[in-house]
Amino acid sequence: MFKKAQYDETAESCIEILSGTHPTHSYTGTGTNNSDKSLLLSLAKQTYKGTPYTDRQFDLVKQKINLYRQILIDVGVDVDRAKDNLRFPLRSIDRSRWIGIRNVEDTDYIAVRFSFNKKLISFIDQLRSKEHTKLYDEKEKIHYFPFNESNVYKIISMLKEKNFNIESDLEKIYEKVQMMQNNKKDYIPGIYGFKLKNLNDKAVEYIVSDVGKEPNADNLALYKDRDALYGIEHFDEEDLNESVKNLTTLSQKIVRRKCPNVLIDSGVFTVNNIVETVLELNRFPVLVCLQPQTDFDDLSHIYKCFKNIFSNDDFCVLYRKDNNTAENKYFNQFIKLNGLNNSLANNSKIVYTTQDKVTKTLIKSNWKPKSALVFGCSRTNKMETYLNELDLVMYYDTDISPFLRNIEKI
Repeated sequence: MFKKAQYDETAESCIEILSGTHPTHSYTGTGTNNSDKSLLLSLAKQTYKGTPYTDRQFDLVKQKINLYRQILIDVGVDVDRAKDNLRFPLRSIDRSRWIGIRNVEDTDYIAVRFSFNKKLISFIDQLRSKEHTKLYDEKEKIHYFPFNESNVYKIISMLKEKNFNIESDLEKIYEKVQMMQNNKKDYIPGIYGFKLKNLNDKAVEYIVSDVGKEPNADNLALYKDRDALYGIEHFDEEDLNESVKNLTTLSQKIVRRKCPNVLIDSGVFTVNNIVETVLELNRFPVLVCLQPQTDFDDLSHIYKCFKNIFSNDDFCVLYRKDNNTAENKYFNQFIKLNGLNNSLANNSKIVYTTQDKVTKTLIKSNWKPKSALVFGCSRTNKMETYLNELDLVMYYDTDISPFLRNIEKI
């Protein structure tokens, strides 16, 4: 791996020697601190690949050379000559930080630019918690966010003390939104004293019709559950707490969720708990996404939970299985015997589908779910794009799949 390296009285050679990997020296790295070994090896691998140091890496390299000066002298290195001598010119790094508006494929985005920084990446992940997609230019180190006032306010509020240059157009928007935040009752869409404010009349009419009644102490939690859907940004916290506390534990957690996708721990909550929550929050119609490996068991289980609540006409199973195994035959027979073989209708309450594919029937229909229940949390779910349109998707499993982004365990 390193056989072509030659000693050349450079800082790079010093690090290669200290890492114990330089082929022209017998030193094995035994005299360096354990805490430095991985760093020295990483720096050595970098230069063996022909990648120059950055200015900050070079400062660190000189510190390590000075720290292990005697080791290098003992193996015949002229430290004073080598430590300031470089094999490769320093690599230039653009460390600029700025926030601006950029157009990508005819769409304006908020662009946030900075070189790699773990703390800033953590901030970016927080900002993306409710986003379904991630747009990032790896070469230019630019993170893109949908351009809207809410994102302008959140991004600048979080990053303004982190040495970012903020373009004037965005600063003006931020100042406007900040003024609105300081005078919420006059600007921010919300429920103040059980009254919907700062929404247009058509929006208010739709929202009240969807929930069923004007906001009150009993149903305020339902409005909170749908806040992302309705664009409601403010609730009087005391009134909301009183409304939420009357709900079951799972319903409370779902109402307080921070993103559309939630993982319901199957080791803590039962399917019956989920059914109670769907009823309590009036989240019908619901789309149930079954895993091919366990679909018969899951279908029969959840059907038993719902069958005393709805008539068989309210159920619909969108797919069948090949009759090539006994289990597949049981699955198809169960659907037929229990009258679940109804066509998809606009008034269907419980619709079952497979995670293997998005069925044409579902795509072409006018039926729209108000929530989804997904058995399992895996990377093989072909329904993910369809589910991204919903404001509540409940995954039922014990652990979050590393391939599924923007999901909250409750």
